[in-house]
Amino acid sequence: MKYGSVILDMDGVILNSLVENEDWKFSAVEKALNETGINPERLSRREMEFFLGDHGREKCIEACKKYDLDPGNVWKLIAETTSLARIQQVKSGDFRLYSDARVFLDAVHREDRKLGLISNAPESAVETTMKFFELKAYFDFYRGVESFSDLKLRKPHPDHIQIAEAELKQRPSLYIGDKESDIEAAKNAGIDAALVNRSNIKCSVRPEYEVDDLEDLGRRLEIV
Repeated sequence: MKYGSVILDMDGVILNSLVENEDWKFSAVEKALNETGINPERLSRREMEFFLGDHGREKCIEACKKYDLDPGNVWKLIAETTSLARIQQVKSGDFRLYSDARVFLDAVHREDRKLGLISNAPESAVETTMKFFELKAYFDFYRGVESFSDLKLRKPHPDHIQIAEAELKQRPSLYIGDKESDIEAAKNAGIDAALVNRSNIKCSVRPEYEVDDLEDLGRRLEIV
């Protein structure tokens, strides 16, 4: 199918930020939680993900309620701390674009298809990636999670994909992600989905395309 707009996820799709089990991220969460008085050594990584908002707004609220903390303030602190940690990873060269990402973006851009990016990462993290890797020229629209209230609309909720579609104004659209929540979000938004399965995950929701990398997807779409 000829897609008018291609919308991508960021982490794990174009940016290799999922390296080393995301130790960089959890170290930042531990630092932030220490400031709230919580001892992070007593928490599992899954519990830390609740505070981070990785499992949605309600789970974050539940986790904070247990310690009598304001969830909005806690999430904001963690978002700021992890964003600063991400900047350090980018500047140190530990984070980089996947080798196939730039090739794919160049090919889509040459064909004059609209490009968008939707991420569950904080908006500041998306902005950092765009600036450092000089990606703004490629994308007609991009967005991360902007606030604690915005957290309830993160993927697999379709809201941000639908906003991207409205901004790009060029249908049909394809959403490209690396997790099941990405595929669910695309299905919830009523558009086709592609799974870039770099980590060999099992996905119970069937995408229209499942590929090893973006170069493979580009060949399937006949654009590289």
